[in-house]
Amino acid sequence: MNFKALLILLILSFSSPSWAEVDSINLSSQEIVVPSELTPTTDKQWANKIPLIIDKAYELTGIKYKLGGSKPETGFDCSQFVKYVFEQALNLSLPPSARSLSKMGETIKFEDLQPGDLVFFNTRKSKFSHVGIYVGNNEFIHAPRTGKTIRVENLTKNYWLKRFNGATRVDPAETL
Repeated sequence: MNFKALLILLILSFSSPSWAEVDSINLSSQEIVVPSELTPTTDKQWANKIPLIIDKAYELTGIKYKLGGSKPETGFDCSQFVKYVFEQALNLSLPPSARSLSKMGETIKFEDLQPGDLVFFNTRKSKFSHVGIYVGNNEFIHAPRTGKTIRVENLTKNYWLKRFNGATRVDPAETL
């Protein structure tokens, strides 16, 4: 079973309509039972950690945007928010910019998005100038811009659809 199929299995195992509505204590302890001969250990371990990414991202909602910010105490910009979430949730070190993040992992089609995927937008007349984390149900979480706070947005809103550049699925083997 490949990584994509395993993620789909993980998502289907949750019956809740939204990650945000699931009790984070129960969410973090969810396990998938997949025959080990079909799934490499690293894929299974990675898939079981997706809820940790989502939980960590939601914990940071309401923190202010700060260009170049990289800590909850000072605020985050979009790429530093993503970098921080993956470091705190999984101890993975990611590159520091949206453009460099867009070059990591497997390219994902819009219709194949799964929680934990990175979504990219053209918000500054430049491809891959903004990044967020897909959380499911056509929603993503991100640090939007000066004067705003980390929040969840709907990908199907006209603003985001017009600016959507693509998505990637982080491969732990490609992290720094």
